[in-house]
Amino acid sequence: MRRLRQLASTLALLAWLAALLPGLAWGQGETALAVRAEESGSGAPASFQTTQTFDVLVFGSEPEAIVAAVAAAEEGASVALVTPDERVGGLFVRGELNVLDLKTQPRDYQLGLFDRWWRRVGRQEAFDVGRAEAAFQELLDEAGVTQVTSAEEVRPLEAAPGELSGIEFLSPAMGRTRFLGRQVVDGTADADLAAAAGAGFTFGWSAFGVEQRMADTLVFRVAGVDWGSLRRGVIERGRGYAVAKEAVVWGHFGGVPAAYQPQQPGLRLRGLNLGRQDDGTVLVNALLIYGVDPLDAESKARGRRRALAEVPAVIAYLAESIPGFADATFAGAAEELYVRESRHLRAACVLSADDVFSNRVTPFDVAAGGYPLDAQTFTPHDSGFVFGVPEIYGGRLCMMVPAGGPADLWVVGRSAGYDPVAFSSARVVPFGMAMAEAAGVAAARAAALGVGARTAATGPDFVGEVRARLAERGAYLPDVAPRSSVGPHQHDAYEAFRTLVSRGLTVAGYDNDPRLDEPVTVLSFAYLLSNVATRFHDRGDIGSTLVEVALTAAGGEASTPLDAAVAHEVVRSAACALGDCPLDGWEGLAAAGLTSDASPPGGRFDRGQAYALAAALATYGAGR
Repeated sequence: MRRLRQLASTLALLAWLAALLPGLAWGQGETALAVRAEESGSGAPASFQTTQTFDVLVFGSEPEAIVAAVAAAEEGASVALVTPDERVGGLFVRGELNVLDLKTQPRDYQLGLFDRWWRRVGRQEAFDVGRAEAAFQELLDEAGVTQVTSAEEVRPLEAAPGELSGIEFLSPAMGRTRFLGRQVVDGTADADLAAAAGAGFTFGWSAFGVEQRMADTLVFRVAGVDWGSLRRGVIERGRGYAVAKEAVVWGHFGGVPAAYQPQQPGLRLRGLNLGRQDDGTVLVNALLIYGVDPLDAESKARGRRRALAEVPAVIAYLAESIPGFADATFAGAAEELYVRESRHLRAACVLSADDVFSNRVTPFDVAAGGYPLDAQTFTPHDSGFVFGVPEIYGGRLCMMVPAGGPADLWVVGRSAGYDPVAFSSARVVPFGMAMAEAAGVAAARAAALGVGARTAATGPDFVGEVRARLAERGAYLPDVAPRSSVGPHQHDAYEAFRTLVSRGLTVAGYDNDPRLDEPVTVLSFAYLLSNVATRFHDRGDIGSTLVEVALTAAGGEASTPLDAAVAHEVVRSAACALGDCPLDGWEGLAAAGLTSDASPPGGRFDRGQAYALAAALATYGAGR
């Protein structure tokens, strides 16, 4: 297999164009064209040099794809991994994201195959990219996974409508090829194969009526950093400045990075994540890029070029103020962007914000998550959002199979079935690798039994058998036990907070405190109700009206503390705009179920009271 990969790379420039079939390619932001396994795509017989069938076929080379392939092979399945990339490792290798987002307290949550890989790269919070690639390759080779890199013109194959049977692709070493799989795993970052095969997805935060997603990043490399001076400078300044460990330094650095003024629009510098390489260079994860379409190759290329042009100025700026950076020089950049968010699978079951905030663990979980609900910035003007920090939650097999469409397909990685708020925690790669190991084990077993992926992932007996096998493999499965919810669950307004945070409308921060007793202003209340109308009722057209009503009721003073009179006007206006106008007066709001108080509260409103009104509006009209 190693010779096959080397040959594929060596012959990458051969004139294979004559072998191409007519039709649309996919995976570069273009529309997919599925062809049935018994057809050529052009209506005429095609010349296939190779057709092979495997128990499990994995498409992609992200860390999650590799883990799924290795796990399936170790379970006795015949496995092939096919990728358009020349190298395996995805985000960790081509994206050079070498700082790990981990949950290691009160114990390591991600064990199993992730831990086996992690130990090979030093088991620290940052790793050397070259060692990471070698470790992934070793795992694949040791498991006996058939590997094809540099695949071109990849198309999904259907045995029948809605039945994904494999892929067709062009290999520089193998020619026009068809690989069939009894079970298929999509391990691409953006779930390209699943989307092309007809699985349903939402994009970014569109499920909540909002056209936004997290910013992207170009990881770049600097040489000449005095790592010892950097660590000493950070330690002297304390944890409020940054955190320094053996191979990683991260933090806000006194606000210096955030104060950087970019030379181009659509770029921004955030707090630094610095990961040291074996050769002494340092990888910098900090330069944010806005306005990129992650499903369009040219858009990503333009974003990368913009960021590359900015990097010299960034390094010069950091050299002036960051310890150890005085002699820093540019030493290269990742070949692909760190794309944080794109598609979200419409899965047979979805990890929700409610699951995460409830610290929910079930008997059907195959992996444990617990990373903070940390959403990177969406625009150049916000600072990102930390919705809260869970203790633990479980991931299930049914989150990795489509609710409809292909029945023998698994989706592993960040594009699996996580809602946008839950995604801010579940997006981290170690959790994705733990989930992928479960998918690999399940796919191997489903192939052996002749059971469809969706049937397997939702069958209690099947899931129980996968859990037992994962435990034998050394994976961590959390105890099923009652746990307190995240945040001030005894507060009267807690349920209102939970309703709003489920759509990303409030935050609890790293300390899990949403400050429910703090005051709220007229304008912030109007904005809150405007967002409720958008994210719960798909009515993004009434926000300006609510702001106007609020300012009029408050005499034009936007920063005036909210009181009952203004709250009444804004809530009633919002309810009327949603099509069911309550009677006038506070009693009318109570009769409509928009408040539990029949008489208006006195004095200034705090957040808890404002959230209670907003949460009632969120469900207003349901069942009426």
